[in-house]
Amino acid sequence: MEPRASCPAAAPLVERQLHVLVGVTGSVAALKLPLLVSRLLDIPGLEVAVVTTERAKHFYSPQDIPVTLYSDADEWEMWTHRSDPVLHIDLRKWADLMLVAPLDANTLGKVASGICDNLLLPTVS
Repeated sequence: MEPRASCPAAAPLVERQLHVLVGVTGSVAALKLPLLVSRLLDIPGLEVAVVTTERAKHFYSPQDIPVTLYSDADEWEMWTHRSDPVLHIDLRKWADLMLVAPLDANTLGKVASGICDNLLLPTVS
């Protein structure tokens, strides 16, 4: 289905790259994050960023991730006053698509329960 020219939401995607936000959680499968990001970057027209949990950081090296990598500390450093931007809200606005891979059982349970105790969880919800 072709987007209609009069549809304002369709126009920006034609003119810019598609923004993909990858969430990574503390599963051993997080070892594959560098490969996943690399494969996504092979797709023309994609811009990729990553949101990581602290537990996920044990399974990969940040130096192996060639895109912007956000973690809990980034949200707290960015927000110091009530009028400051809130990172998880800005990430939701930026992303056209969010992929959480791997999604560990702990994070799945927290999403289902509405718990938001790290940067990834309020970004997803």
